Amino acid sequence: MKSKKNKTKMKTTKIIIFLVIVIIALGILVFKKQAITGKVVAGKETAYSENLNIIKNESGTYEWKVKNSGNIKSLKATGAVSSGGSARVFIEKNGTKYVLFDSTKQLFDVNIKVLQEYKNVFQGDEILIQNQLLNLRGFGSGNVDVKYSIKDSKGNLIATEKETVFVETQAKFIRKLVIPADIKPGTYVAFVEASANGTTVGTGSDTFEIKAKYEEKYTKQLKYGIIGVVVVILVLIAFIVGIHLFRRLKKKKEITEIKEKAPLEKMEKLEKELKSLEEAHESGLISEESYRKEKSRIESKLGAGKK
Repeated sequence: MKSKKNKTKMKTTKIIIFLVIVIIALGILVFKKQAITGKVVAGKETAYSENLNIIKNESGTYEWKVKNSGNIKSLKATGAVSSGGSARVFIEKNGTKYVLFDSTKQLFDVNIKVLQEYKNVFQGDEILIQNQLLNLRGFGSGNVDVKYSIKDSKGNLIATEKETVFVETQAKFIRKLVIPADIKPGTYVAFVEASANGTTVGTGSDTFEIKAKYEEKYTKQLKYGIIGVVVVILVLIAFIVGIHLFRRLKKKKEITEIKEKAPLEKMEKLEKELKSLEEAHESGLISEESYRKEKSRIESKLGAGKK
């Protein structure tokens, strides 16, 4: 009997341990978050602006000397040219001149922004980007070829689309780009390149994040499902533990009651035995000596039991 109870107790303990392990595993699965690990090293960059205030009505060459010298990452110049004139802006490095602006050609400032609600998307989804093409010359309308691209952090081309847009002074519009379903999660760049007559006249870019598709499809359902399973398991554990405790308390109570009843039953038995002895003595079934001897023994036990 004892061996059977021990086996039942061990079985119950094993079930509880198994359920606890399942809960821990499910908890890790639910609350574990994906993360992109890596190291980013960024240098300090400072933006400077200078007002050149150059207004000229005759031909000539004018030199601009940078006040804040250093490694120039980007340069932006603003101004206007009348319809009867022209202007060119160069930057010189190590004796080589690079054209920054040529009013005889179309030149545009390209501003691109991935809309905020599309900054974090899933594989196979789409993003909306806001584009603004600004004709820096201020005149000379025409068609501009616009190329939309998605690139990874290393500059590798992932997807591309093209269209032709008519621009007078400026054009502002929103376009949709579809994310490939097999693209890897990570940080990507939406890149826009404007060109006219085969020559690039402006570029712009903005970054966004791509997450694994299964996160969108299964994460919420999976979490709610796992939470439901965990709740059921906890209720089951509480039920099993409750039954086990109830049985232990019931058994303990029965033992206590037996212990409490045992002395009374013993006393009642001795009293009955004494009564039977007296009846036997009165009937002359036993001798006086035997009667006194047995009576003394019984009364001695009764006295011990009452203490």
